[in-house]
Amino acid sequence: MTSKIGKWLDATGAAASWLCAVHCLILPFFITLLPLVGLSFLLDETTERVFIGISAALAGLSLLPAYFREHGKLRSIVLAFAGIGLIALTHFTFEENLTAKFIFLLAGAILISAAHFINRRLCRACAVC
Repeated sequence: MTSKIGKWLDATGAAASWLCAVHCLILPFFITLLPLVGLSFLLDETTERVFIGISAALAGLSLLPAYFREHGKLRSIVLAFAGIGLIALTHFTFEENLTAKFIFLLAGAILISAAHFINRRLCRACAVC
């Protein structure tokens, strides 16, 4: 994977995971205001699933080629999919418990961001590259 593309995918993947977490965390506080400002589409479950899907797709597009073509270490892949799993679990489980939702979303976003960070470090240290 080219260095510029890999860096871009890792940065975009980390940002998407944080955007997903922020969306899920602040949504309950602004739920009454969103329709007033024309952002009611953010309340839709499809939007949440799209955020989760984009985070998963960016993780796959960034981490899998780096694993197979460059460093061959599973750390970043395991962290990313654990983070995506936590975010998905939160989406389907903790609708009423905001404290648990916050903790799991934050943990998921941290894991995905860490996976992208570790992936970049592994790619930089790779002797094959």
